[in-house]
This record gives sequence, structure tokens and C-alpha cells, in this order.
Amino acid sequence: MDTQRFVSRGYPAPPLPEDFPVRLGRLEDRSGLPLEEFVRRWIVPEHRAEDWRAGEPPTERELRAIMEWACSVDGGVAVMLMDHTQPWPYKVDGWP
Repeated sequence: MDTQRFVSRGYPAPPLPEDFPVRLGRLEDRSGLPLEEFVRRWIVPEHRAEDWRAGEPPTERELRAIMEWACSVDGGVAVMLMDHTQPWPYKVDGWP
């Protein structure tokens, strides 16, 4: 079985950032939802939460679910996609 992930239409997905487990932890913190509960809600095999924390990359389907979760959390997409060398975003008064 080919383990290469694809973004769409045959374009290979870039490798996940090395700090992917840390980003998942930050998403957990921002959402208030433990990773294990996310796994149960999205019908992902229960052991996957431990695998991701250990650095094993998610499958394409799992990554899509994680990003949907991130989209539902205020600031979740920034947590998952931001370059860790950049300053943490902050909310500006008057900004939507």
C-alpha cells in the first residue's frame, strides 16, 4: 500500500511539520476538547490519538478531519498551519 499522502488530484502533500504533535496539543487547549474525544467523534480508530502524539502522521482522511476540527475552533487553523518561528497571533480590538 502506498503511504504517500496527496493534497488533491495527484499532487503530493508536503511533509507534516516536525512539531505536529505539539500543534495538536495546542489545538486541544484552544478547543477544550481532548484529542481522544475528537477521535471518538470523528470515528477514527481510538489508538490514533496516541499514534499522533508519538509523531506518527495521520492518514489523508484523518488529516482532513483534524483540519475540519481546526476550522471549527477560533484560531485553530493558525495553530495548525502557522510557522512556529513566527510570533503567536493575538486578537486586535475592533478586528472581526
